Amino acid sequence: MNEPVIGAVCTSRAGHDKGRAFVVVGIHDENHVLLSDGETRKIARPKKKKLMHLHFEPQKADEIAKKLADGKEILDADVRKALQLYGYNIG
Repeated sequence: MNEPVIGAVCTSRAGHDKGRAFVVVGIHDENHVLLSDGETRKIARPKKKKLMHLHFEPQKADEIAKKLADGKEILDADVRKALQLYGYNIG
């Protein structure tokens, strides 16, 4: 399995949020990442999810990754805009 990277776009393969698109906003440990979609899971309270329950897409939200790497604040609207840019319907 590839190492998860901050800013990666992924979809959930299991759980009540199955099929929903998220952006990786943090790495919790070797088996879990922190996810946000800007709608149901805000930046202030990201979802912790196992890597085995995710399908990583080839796209990456570079703007979000850059802001997080620089320590800048990102907004929920930034996450929603990034997901909509790649064709994922939020809400």
